[in-house]
Amino acid sequence: MVLEINSTWKIETSESDLNGVFRVIEVRADLDCLILFELNETVGTCRPITVHLPTFITWNRKGRAIQIDITPPAFLLVSDEEIEPKNLERRNSNYEKIRSLVSDKQFILDYACSKRTSTLAQHAKQIGYDRKSLSRLLSRYWHFGQSKNALLPAYANSGGYGKQRIAKEAPLGAPRTSRTLMFERAPKYIIREADKKNILKTLKKYYLKPNGKYLTECYRDYLRQFHAGEVKLADACNRAPHIPSYKQFKYWKGKLVEKNMEVRLRNTDHNYNLRKRALLGSPLQDGLVPGSCFEIDATVADINVISEFSPRYVLGRPTVYYIIDCSTRMITGMHVSLYHASWRAARQAFVNCFTPKAEFCAQYGVKIDESEWPCSHVPAYFTCDNGEMIGLEPREKVTPLAELGFAPAYRPDYKSFVERRFKTINDKLLHQLIGTTRGGKVVRGDVDPRKESIYTLYEVTSMLIEAVLEHNRDILNKLVFDNPILLEKNIKPTPINTWKVYLASHRHSLHQVPFSEVIAKLLPPETVSMTRSGIQYREMYYTCKQMEDENLAAIARDGGHRSLDARIDDNTLNYIYVRMNRNEGFTKCTLLKRNSIFKDMPMAEVDFVQDWITKFEELSPVTVESIDMKTRHEALEIQAKKRAKQNTLTSSERIRNIRENRREELRKTTHSEIDAEIGNTSDDADTKSMQQKVVMLPRRNRK
Repeated sequence: MVLEINSTWKIETSESDLNGVFRVIEVRADLDCLILFELNETVGTCRPITVHLPTFITWNRKGRAIQIDITPPAFLLVSDEEIEPKNLERRNSNYEKIRSLVSDKQFILDYACSKRTSTLAQHAKQIGYDRKSLSRLLSRYWHFGQSKNALLPAYANSGGYGKQRIAKEAPLGAPRTSRTLMFERAPKYIIREADKKNILKTLKKYYLKPNGKYLTECYRDYLRQFHAGEVKLADACNRAPHIPSYKQFKYWKGKLVEKNMEVRLRNTDHNYNLRKRALLGSPLQDGLVPGSCFEIDATVADINVISEFSPRYVLGRPTVYYIIDCSTRMITGMHVSLYHASWRAARQAFVNCFTPKAEFCAQYGVKIDESEWPCSHVPAYFTCDNGEMIGLEPREKVTPLAELGFAPAYRPDYKSFVERRFKTINDKLLHQLIGTTRGGKVVRGDVDPRKESIYTLYEVTSMLIEAVLEHNRDILNKLVFDNPILLEKNIKPTPINTWKVYLASHRHSLHQVPFSEVIAKLLPPETVSMTRSGIQYREMYYTCKQMEDENLAAIARDGGHRSLDARIDDNTLNYIYVRMNRNEGFTKCTLLKRNSIFKDMPMAEVDFVQDWITKFEELSPVTVESIDMKTRHEALEIQAKKRAKQNTLTSSERIRNIRENRREELRKTTHSEIDAEIGNTSDDADTKSMQQKVVMLPRRNRK
């Protein structure tokens, strides 16, 4: 046990009258005694007492004297700069009056041991101050911890602070006054207990519920329900009704309903958890490292895009997927397409996350080294929506690589990092471009942003890639507080630096998956055909070295088409991955020059071309001319059938002498005897030459 001056103790003994809380104001080891001061609820003129030190130690050992902590009052917890000058002067003056007494150990001992001491009276007479007032100053000094501030005036509870006033005859507060003194104000209403109950009933009925009424409308309903008679009588008498004012109603709302309960009751559980709850925790409070958790989410970009083939056609707003590492804020994967948020688009984002980025960026004209975006890893855990990711296929494809965790519905705060990146890149890039929707903040009368669209999907994707790279290089101050290793290594707090320093220190939860496995599991599966013109996918043809070496196109021409399993990358049409044989992996096949129109195009452009063709097929399934032509053909057929019925010759007679009949027809239709003679001469010569020529026909093999 350690006895310290100013320590407070709770004493409960049966042998003595010492029961209560006491402060140690002096330890006299030479006399084996303690000088204690009892801490009563009110500070009066109380004297210290002495306790035998061995006895006190015995009480402590038996648990009858326990040291406790007491929170000092608020007026003690201020610095001299915060104290008003007049109070500071008063404090110093009071301390000077008792300074010589509280520093005199003999006086304290005498004052505690004897009921009468001449020292206090002599000192009071010497300084010209009242003895009882001097006793009160000593009591305050010892009661509040023997500090100068103990002598400050305690105004915290002056005037009954925090206590409820009860109006009896006259209303509380200042009377109502007219601003111009030309009109008489209505008298103030005295709020009784019944009025408080009625106010609380009204608040519960109209105000304290989700989507409740505004307080002003709630006040009107209160008057209609509980003061209808007074309002009607006052209207009949042409005077102001004697009713509670809106200010009184609002005041008692604050008194009767706690602010915390008001917030909870006026919001649904979902809205409270999303927008109103306290944010005391942090996603990083569990000590995450790179790869501990990736967040994935999609949003519709705030910009409209046009077609590469026909710029006059607007394709709408693309969908953007981002994957971000929680611990470093590093964007580790992305995908931009015209598909809506779906598993087809999400799987492309996963592929981008798990594979190197240099080739992907080069497809969009952004040349980087792998060190500028060194993310080609699989994390331990994914946080995602329970929309496109909750199906069986995502679980089958992704779960063997990483665990999937689903955020509750309509709770974007569970994916706060990736949601924030959407806003950041929208504000910094997309909202500055022509054709942007500015997040839906379009002023009425402004030009429709779709009519101003000038960027293609390829160009928007290229700019988004550069924005992602810039984000990874940005200085983020919060990284310093979440990752002390940056301070240790004296490294600029950027996402890419944080990523690299953790990986260099082997502090991460990342692992890599072979590229072939990523392709096989995550890219969309399709069926392609081996044809004489190459590997056909839709209207495009591809080739590879194996196909050319084994002359597979010629084999397909002779033996017919052959179906093959393939994987399609929606980002580009430059290549596809084809499984040439059942027991082989996927081979990269490149686009043939005959389809160079689709070079560097995303899959969305093929869809656009096919939609464009379908549009014309639907506009004109058959031509008007073909309808008239068929009508004419049917008329001619009827006429020919009638003519055939009039023919009396047999079938053998009809096909006899075809050459003579043809010659006669030419003579009649061309009226040219010379041509006919020439024709006869040539025909006769041909006939004679054919008669004189002998041709040996091959004999068939006899079995």
